[in-house]
Amino acid sequence: MNSTAPPLAGLCTYAHGGEPGYSVERTVQLLRRYLFVESQTMRCLAAHLNAVPEWEVKCGLSLHLWQDAEHCTWLRNRVKEMRTPPLHLDRIPDPALDAFFQELIRSRNTLELLTGVYRVLKPASIATMQRHLAEANPLVDQPTRRLLRFILLEEEEQLTWGDATLRSLTQNEDNRSSVENRDSWAAHLQAYLDAAGGIAADGDRAEENELPPARAEEPFNPIRTPQRDERFTRVWQSRGRLPNGDISAAERNWFQLYMRLTEMHVPELMALIIYDWDDQPWEFYHDMARQLWDEARHAMMGEIAFELRGLNWTEVPHEISFGEFPNTQLEPADRHCLLWGIEQGLMKPEGKQLEYKVARESGDPLSTTFQDFDWADEVLHTQIGRRWLLPEFESMEAMQQRYEEVLARFQAILDQDQALPRAEWWDAFYQQVPRQEEQQAPD
Repeated sequence: MNSTAPPLAGLCTYAHGGEPGYSVERTVQLLRRYLFVESQTMRCLAAHLNAVPEWEVKCGLSLHLWQDAEHCTWLRNRVKEMRTPPLHLDRIPDPALDAFFQELIRSRNTLELLTGVYRVLKPASIATMQRHLAEANPLVDQPTRRLLRFILLEEEEQLTWGDATLRSLTQNEDNRSSVENRDSWAAHLQAYLDAAGGIAADGDRAEENELPPARAEEPFNPIRTPQRDERFTRVWQSRGRLPNGDISAAERNWFQLYMRLTEMHVPELMALIIYDWDDQPWEFYHDMARQLWDEARHAMMGEIAFELRGLNWTEVPHEISFGEFPNTQLEPADRHCLLWGIEQGLMKPEGKQLEYKVARESGDPLSTTFQDFDWADEVLHTQIGRRWLLPEFESMEAMQQRYEEVLARFQAILDQDQALPRAEWWDAFYQQVPRQEEQQAPD
């Protein structure tokens, strides 16, 4: 009986499979450059997360930062499979490509940052990976082609978001000057990328004396105080005085949703842990990127809850000191220790377990789902904290002691802020919240 199944596992025709494609050496060279591009993009986004004032941009960058970290892990694993020891995966593969990122990280505002990433870098990366996908032998290098397809799926989604966001930014600002600035910065960065031969290192390289003056001549110092745009009318050092004691499950549920909304300060804390903490194993940065994205998701959970009830989530107090204090006063290990200690405390029965129970008792199915996944995420985060902090502090006792020391310093900031008259705001806010029977199902 003759088989009617497609040959070669359906991957290609004999003619396509008969094309030599890329060698192992060329494939590894490209993968190393892709890896460097993805890791440096992640680092650049982390360096700028506090500086970006636009909430929606913070959310998008948090997602892309984590996706780029995922791509790095996939690429590292593939290179390890390809007969190329010693690996040295964290080395700079090309000083000219590094020079491009030294310029990109010195973007001076949101428009410049997004122009560099989504108008110059990502289109070049996507085009190079698409060409790689088309020219690699579909059978002998199926593992790399599979990997590139997954990466391209997310990179193309990132580019769609970036294009839409850039259009929005240029429409909302003085259009002529913003477009001129965007185009000038794009040309500047494109010159540096061209000087590296492009992503694939196969283009004509410009001479150093042909490049525009480098911003990298000046030191780069990231903005460490979390920024908010003009919509946020109450940017405080605390959340004010919040309800406690004998309150209804419905009110406590809204208190929890407000807490989710204002968790953006955690990604802002974690971003500069990623940027500042040098010489850690790659897996550390991958874990930090995942946790950062989880915390940004939690803030967006609160955003959804406010939007569906017709409440303005930019007008309630947004606390930034949980990002500002560690980023300006603590070493990276102590910042992470502060975060871990708070999350470890939430593993007690009166922590995340109680928040989930309250959401159920309030009769709010959406909040119940939010708290369910928030709880699962925080269990993961405490595990991440222990994994990376124990080698630093050598014992749980030392970690706990350091946590208590830095928590006392942070609590002093909150106490001082909560002593201000403005701190009494919750009761007036909660009176505006639609009661359960008044709420309509979302569209």
